[in-house]
Amino acid sequence: MRKLFLACALLGALATSLHAQDTDNRLNDQQRVALTPVVLDDAIPAGAHKQLVNKMTQIAAKSGCAAIDNSRFIITCSADVLTKDITPTAPPMHAYTVALNFFVGDGVEGRLFSSYTIETKGVGQTPEKAYINALKNVRVNDPGFKAMLDQGKQEIIAYYNTYCDIIISDAKNKVARHEYSEAMDLLAGIPTVCEECYHRAQDESLAAYQAWRDEVCLMALRQAQAAWTNRDAKAAAEALTLIPTDGACQPEAQALQKDIAAKLDAQERQEWEFKMQQYEDQREATQQRITHADSPAARQEIIRNAPANSNTGNTNTETTPQPSSKPTYQVKGKWFK
Repeated sequence: MRKLFLACALLGALATSLHAQDTDNRLNDQQRVALTPVVLDDAIPAGAHKQLVNKMTQIAAKSGCAAIDNSRFIITCSADVLTKDITPTAPPMHAYTVALNFFVGDGVEGRLFSSYTIETKGVGQTPEKAYINALKNVRVNDPGFKAMLDQGKQEIIAYYNTYCDIIISDAKNKVARHEYSEAMDLLAGIPTVCEECYHRAQDESLAAYQAWRDEVCLMALRQAQAAWTNRDAKAAAEALTLIPTDGACQPEAQALQKDIAAKLDAQERQEWEFKMQQYEDQREATQQRITHADSPAARQEIIRNAPANSNTGNTNTETTPQPSSKPTYQVKGKWFK
């Protein structure tokens, strides 16, 4: 009986520990802020850039930050070579001692939030390989990195809490200028830990998405109408299948679809109905996924990733928001000596 009691107690303790660990992991995910790992120091050899970016990505992940492209907030690094030696070996090797200065900050405005410097050594047949080997010796679980990222995260959270109204307004202005991808990128950068601003951003992101879908809808409808004016049913069908299932012009598109179907001969109508059935099947599948999604965030993810061409899944540059370009980072001369 006593052994049974001890076994139950151990299982209970293990379950509690796993639950706490799972809760901690979820909390960490919720508190993630977005950083872009980027190398901006021209003194670092080009061949070492990938290695350094990988290290900074690992450092960010270890400290509960998401490493993404195009964030205004960055983690970057400069390097100072403290010693250069040639080893008395055959063949001779380059031995470097390097001071790596890591920074977290607002790369667009050039504001530094936190920094941490370490020394590391590397040996290689070329100066570039010596750099790369020095980077390999950087320990991503160094407590100094966590302290740097924690301080940086607090500054980033304070930024979003302070400038939320301005960010939302900027996103709305981008939507008004038909810059949908840029608007959604801007809103997507707001971390969930900034709860009020995050929820406002989610609403605005859906509005930006819907504005884009409505624009795609209108463009495709006009294309279909122009094709049918010339009695080109095939081109009209292709255009109608580009119309998003949630576009504002859906009623007009459906009316045009019925009008075309009523004026086709038997063979043309068969081809037409096959094309439209594919479109309707895809539309129904998308709606089912949205209806049965287990959270608002999951529904938004389905909607955001739904292709404009709901029939075939093929999109083109005219109907798909393109990724926004990288921000122009203003840090040289401010953070680097």
